[in-house]
Amino acid sequence: MKRHHPYKQYHPARRSAAHETRGQSWSGDSVEENISLCDSQTIEPVLIDALPRPGAILESGCGLGRWVFHLRRKGFDVTGIDLSMPAVQQALTYDSAAPIHCDDVLRSRFPDAFFDAAISLGVVEHFEEGPGKALDELKRLLKANGTLCISVPTQNLVRLLLTNRLKELYRWLKRQKGEDFVFEEYRYTRSEFSAYLQNAGFEILSMVPDDFLPPRNMGLFVDFPVLRHGHRKWELNLIGRVIQRILYSFSPWWTCAGTLWVCRKRQ
Repeated sequence: MKRHHPYKQYHPARRSAAHETRGQSWSGDSVEENISLCDSQTIEPVLIDALPRPGAILESGCGLGRWVFHLRRKGFDVTGIDLSMPAVQQALTYDSAAPIHCDDVLRSRFPDAFFDAAISLGVVEHFEEGPGKALDELKRLLKANGTLCISVPTQNLVRLLLTNRLKELYRWLKRQKGEDFVFEEYRYTRSEFSAYLQNAGFEILSMVPDDFLPPRNMGLFVDFPVLRHGHRKWELNLIGRVIQRILYSFSPWWTCAGTLWVCRKRQ
């Protein structure tokens, strides 16, 4: 496999949680609050169109289970797994009958070729050794020609030109003062992650930007705290909304937080 060098994102060590709970954007949310975000996400209609009905679907790394609940309400047969017991417990407190289990996305208890489709949204980028093992496991779990919908953080234009440099400067300044940092996630260009998928045995059918619809936004919200709304999560303040509108008018790819790939498992 051709070697790629995706961009590494780091997190202050003093604020880092256990390995399986890094990157939990749902932390502090209620389950219903989390579910309500699905209708505001650009990938929602893509998932609805791409996933089989009927057919058994796995969400690998489901967090609080927002997509499990949302898609089941739409008539899909979705099961969720996550390694974070607090997330699973919170989901089951919300609905004790929900098919959400504590399980490892790298070594799931499910047998080979068990699912017709799988979803992995913002999960595989958190493995510092790379996404290979997670992709191999997703492939193992899928039936022949099974569908995979997978998203990871994207190196959008704003990140390539500005955000990465600002974060590197911030990290350098903090390290001069003794601050330690730990790996948080990779941010991939579309070509980088497409290569991982193809080498793992998936045929890419489509790619779409993964973000929220205005006035919410993931990319700018995550990267620029100064642009965040004072008390509404995922919403931008007035300056942020103006910047978003200008950049979005050129291309949604310029500020999107991630990319969603729709793939098919090759036989």
